[in-house]
Amino acid sequence: MSKAEVTNLFKKVRAQKRAVLTEVEAKQVLSVYWIPITKGLLVTKKEDAIKAAQKIGFPLVMKVVSPDIIHKTEAGAVAVGLKTIEEVLQAFETLQKNARAYKKGAKIHGVLIQEMASGREIIMGSTKDAQFGPTIMFGIGGVLVEVMRDVAFRVVPISKFDAAEMIHEVKGYKILQGVRGQKPISENAILTILLKVSQLISENPQIKELDINPLFVNEKEAKAADARIILE
Repeated sequence: MSKAEVTNLFKKVRAQKRAVLTEVEAKQVLSVYWIPITKGLLVTKKEDAIKAAQKIGFPLVMKVVSPDIIHKTEAGAVAVGLKTIEEVLQAFETLQKNARAYKKGAKIHGVLIQEMASGREIIMGSTKDAQFGPTIMFGIGGVLVEVMRDVAFRVVPISKFDAAEMIHEVKGYKILQGVRGQKPISENAILTILLKVSQLISENPQIKELDINPLFVNEKEAKAADARIILE
């Protein structure tokens, strides 16, 4: 996909009278800007789920992909740590059943078979401030993000210096440096992605909100495990 195709994707989403991209669509956009994402395959049949699991390798994460379900965890539409074909087949049925029970009539594009990333969880994102316009956010991610609210903000576009400041500014920076024998994460990987997210937001003013959460980072690399984009 090219940057021109990103624009066409946004037009297609709007033509379908929706503002929220699916996770698969959002990750396609991230990939155009060279933001690393977890390996994944979207499947609609059990036999394809088996092939995808064998190709990607265990352990796996599985998620229902639906434009009508934003919060997949709340819908019971996510399964993690799957280690066998039997678990994959069971999840394939159960996740879709849960999604339909959560929201009747929901359109289901399929089930995403995804590698299980490792590392510490961080969050990156963007919102439009009424006064300053597009902003970029970085912080400690995962399920605790709404509780800890340990985040740093800057106005887009940002410089390499700004990105480094954001990383060091959060209180959880000590966790990223490594505690109790853990290796420090790759700050360069985070810094690089922050700059790429800034570019993505700057070049696509039709984006109202962007969330990459969690973004797993370890001592070598960082990968976006989930992403959400909301258009104006």
